[in-house]
Amino acid sequence: IIIGSNSAEVPAGFVNAGSKEELLSQFSNLKEEFTSAYDADGKTEFAKMLTLVNTDKVWAEPARFTANAFVAKGTPAYVYLFSYVADSMRQRMRYGASHASEIAYVFDNLRGRNAASITPRDQEVAKMMSAYWANFARTGDPNGNGLPKWPVFDSKKNDIFEFRTDGSAGSGPDQRKARLDVMEKAANKQ
Repeated sequence: IIIGSNSAEVPAGFVNAGSKEELLSQFSNLKEEFTSAYDADGKTEFAKMLTLVNTDKVWAEPARFTANAFVAKGTPAYVYLFSYVADSMRQRMRYGASHASEIAYVFDNLRGRNAASITPRDQEVAKMMSAYWANFARTGDPNGNGLPKWPVFDSKKNDIFEFRTDGSAGSGPDQRKARLDVMEKAANKQ
């Protein structure tokens, strides 16, 4: 299985609130952990915080949960985080890659919207992502010649394969761990 999420899926719609306090009240039994994970210095912009909460609750933690379930049954899982935002979309997608923005890259089918230009870097990311998905469709393994190694998900590690904001890709520590852990706890308490 290939499963993952984008860095800033949606700004609201699943978890809604009008302020940080209202948002925190929805996680009152984990308020300290939640605050530490999402707003440790108290300076996180509310709109960004709400976007991250929606992203983590509906996409990122469920993807991690699903990958863990597959791995526990002996099925390899390849987990990704798509953080790349085209230069032409950076003003609109201020907090990261929005919902479904990776699809055109997976299918190497980029089209400029509203007269937006497609850059060579956009095209490179699309070729790379498309190669991973085509390899996976052919062999069950996304890796191939000339591509950064995408390791099988290991639930004992805190690594994620990320399509990064600069257009590169690679595996490294998942910086969202504290957020996903608190979201997992919240789900388990419901």
